[in-house]
Amino acid sequence: MPTALKPRKKPLQARSTVTVDAIVEATIRILRRDGWAACTTTRISTLAGVSVGSLYQYFPNRNAIAVEIVRQRTRIYLAAVIAADLSAAATPEEAVDAAIAAFVVEKRKGLDVSLALRDALPEVQGRQAIIEEGRRFVPALQAKLAAAGAGTADTRQLAVALAAVEGAVWEMLAQDEAAIERPEAIAALSRVFRAAAGFSPAAAAR
Repeated sequence: MPTALKPRKKPLQARSTVTVDAIVEATIRILRRDGWAACTTTRISTLAGVSVGSLYQYFPNRNAIAVEIVRQRTRIYLAAVIAADLSAAATPEEAVDAAIAAFVVEKRKGLDVSLALRDALPEVQGRQAIIEEGRRFVPALQAKLAAAGAGTADTRQLAVALAAVEGAVWEMLAQDEAAIERPEAIAALSRVFRAAAGFSPAAAAR
């Protein structure tokens, strides 16, 4: 990730954490209300209640703030997958369905922000940020699926599967922004994940 898309420094004290959180939250509020074009650093700092100079202490530009939002939201989505209750799953296939359902539920909650950032993703290398965050969750996801009988030894393939699901979401939204709200979205994304992760129908039946 280029330096221009990284935070300048991480908040180490409670006060600085509050400042960064305010900047991120202000950006999300502007995104929800007026879209990416309206997210200037001056407007963000005003809404956050901090000076532009304070904003620049932590973020070199608005693109770096957008990347931070993408990373934070990706962590929320994947944490929901790791926390999903798979105990009711009778088969490995059902376990994957339940995990993807948890992802979709969280994705729907922040869909307006995702859509507002859609045009900015190439500019801010958002897909790369998503992939990088996804890789951090692979070991926990591998253990989660293995415990539910849907294990795979290939961590790289799981990382690919996570990226494939995210890509499928964006393709789905490009065709129809309401598609992810429909029940069949979970089944479709689950199929994408299983195929990319190498879970064949025969393996699921075992």
